Amino acid sequence: MIKGIIFDWFGVCTVENWADVLGRELGSKLNLDESFVKRKFVPLIQPFARAELSPEQFLERFIASLDKSKNPQDFAYLFEAIPKVNIELLDYILELRKRYPVFLLSNNFGPVFTNYEKWVDFNRYFDRLFLSHRLKMSKTQEGIWEKVIGQVGYEPGELAYIDNKKEYLEPAKRLGINTVLFLNNDQVIKELADLGIRPG
Repeated sequence: MIKGIIFDWFGVCTVENWADVLGRELGSKLNLDESFVKRKFVPLIQPFARAELSPEQFLERFIASLDKSKNPQDFAYLFEAIPKVNIELLDYILELRKRYPVFLLSNNFGPVFTNYEKWVDFNRYFDRLFLSHRLKMSKTQEGIWEKVIGQVGYEPGELAYIDNKKEYLEPAKRLGINTVLFLNNDQVIKELADLGIRPG
């Protein structure tokens, strides 16, 4: 029986990943292919998510990998260029919270998350936030699940975890957590219902 539900943020509670926004914005601004921009972002995701890189260091490495002639500080606005929130799913989460504790586990980035906090009351939607930049651990590290499970107070089999990336679901699945790969809102609602999870 499921007693707690854990959602990812980017690409689940938002309509796309931050990489998509960066690819579109920098592809246009620097006249680069969007997929090239996203490829250059990939090696920086985990260290930036774990707060091993400061915002300045992240920009220096990222922009230099795209165009060494540019001043990285001219791109600080990118932290405010964030994906739109998936309002329909957040409304569903509010309904779920009438029956279940709901948690957020996100590979997030300090300067990006602070911009979401201007628009989203996270305490309204989630009982607890597990954010990589605060935990200094990212979702590729299995140790993050020890922290999450230890703090939510449920056995792995009593939890459901929703993410849009298979590689982040695998460590949870190995521990016995029920996992759902997010494709769209309707599909996730149906798959959670199949697990016996229904809004209050």
